[in-house]
Amino acid sequence: MAHTTEFMPDPDESVTEHTLVAADAARTYAAIGSAEVSSDRVLGLLGGLTDLADRMGGAEVRSKSLDELLGPELGFVALEDESRAARTFGLVLRYSAFERGVERLDRDAFASFAESGHLKIVLALSLRPQDGGRTLLGCDVGVLATDDDTRSTLHTTWFAVGAGLRALVRRVLELIRAEAESRSGP
Repeated sequence: MAHTTEFMPDPDESVTEHTLVAADAARTYAAIGSAEVSSDRVLGLLGGLTDLADRMGGAEVRSKSLDELLGPELGFVALEDESRAARTFGLVLRYSAFERGVERLDRDAFASFAESGHLKIVLALSLRPQDGGRTLLGCDVGVLATDDDTRSTLHTTWFAVGAGLRALVRRVLELIRAEAESRSGP
């Protein structure tokens, strides 16, 4: 449904989730960027990683939107943005037993990145208008290992990683849905 195939035609693993939103595509699209994630326990924790030094120092940290969470501060790169139809992001992670980290890349570097020991992740959010002013919101996440050893590790750990990723995707969709529906009111 989403646009992962353009950026990752044959992922090693994937997660796909959908939700029906009681709001039109324009409101749902706007909610993708503005959904408040800092107050969410799970996603707020991920967003809090960007401000960890400030938090540990006792500084007050402002709330973050989903747009900020899916931004360059956490290593995401915008791959595609089709107004009211789809938004696609990429992320490259170092995935080894001894070293973890995020590669900060631009759009062109993401497409060609192939250094061993990494996972390339494409996260695509798609919107399809439905009858009654509703929108089918989908999230498709594809994960591709850059070499056979990393692919083997991914497949071995997918039972846990996949379940966690599925829970995160469901929560993201729920936050977007709630934000879009709150905008639909009078």
